[in-house]
Amino acid sequence: MYEVFMYPVSGIMKFWHWLISSFVGESTAWLISIILLVITVRGVVVPLNWISVRSARIGALIRPENNRIKKQMNSATTTEEMAELMQEEKNLMKSYNYNPAAGCVPPLIMIPAFIGLYQVLLRMSNIERGSTTVGMLNASDVSAFRETTFYGAPLTDFAREHGDLINPILIAAIAFTMANSVISLVRSFRTTQFDQKVNRRVFILMGFLLLVIPFFLWHLAQTGPIPVAIILYWGCAYLFMLIQTAIFEIILHRDYPLTEDVHAMRRESIRRWRKREKEPALSKEEKKRVSQLRMEARKYLKSNNQQGEQKASE
Repeated sequence: MYEVFMYPVSGIMKFWHWLISSFVGESTAWLISIILLVITVRGVVVPLNWISVRSARIGALIRPENNRIKKQMNSATTTEEMAELMQEEKNLMKSYNYNPAAGCVPPLIMIPAFIGLYQVLLRMSNIERGSTTVGMLNASDVSAFRETTFYGAPLTDFAREHGDLINPILIAAIAFTMANSVISLVRSFRTTQFDQKVNRRVFILMGFLLLVIPFFLWHLAQTGPIPVAIILYWGCAYLFMLIQTAIFEIILHRDYPLTEDVHAMRRESIRRWRKREKEPALSKEEKKRVSQLRMEARKYLKSNNQQGEQKASE
């Protein structure tokens, strides 16, 4: 099952090793190939990460106006009125080039890359020196990789076997991870609607994980089957992410600053949460009526669009 992830990861590592082995030694080339693997994978998803971060910020910027439109939709009484509001909502998102599904793409690349690297290293750690191939790495590649060391610790050995040597890079990796998490938590705090149960619980969970994750990661690295190369990859990956996150924050602050309406909406949501105030919910009959009206409005808009296209073609 995991072989499908191993081949592209091992192929990227082999390519970088082949490219730089003429300039540095064999072991150094394999060590650098891990760092270049980070740059390759993270570099590919930088534009996607930016789209994701930008989409989340735009979602927060349009929320006050979007909420106003949704409230008006709930009180709409005619198909024409609902269609006008739906078109207004569509124009609002189009004006910001907003795509709420944009945040789903980066993990679809980064998670398989991590799984592939972990499987490559784990399998090389569990085989006899030079006895077999792993992914696109032949027996000679595997043998040379196993001889590569980082501060005296073989890359395929488990980190728990070299605690004193690996602890500095492990501490740095955890620090980079936590710095990214803190920035994300602060960014989330500035846009979270605390009177909405799901959003509030997600934020609280993020805060709880911020306290727990360092101890979990330290324990996992000290006791689990985590190769030294994974610690190195992890540290480089989150250093890359920290630099990327800092740059993104500067761009967001410059080009997409949060408006006073957004801040006021968040403050109001905190007040409502503390006072246990809730938005009046629609009854089942009202939800059914609004849903039916939306369906009719979609047909109405589709019919108008088709008529407009016919007139344009005549």
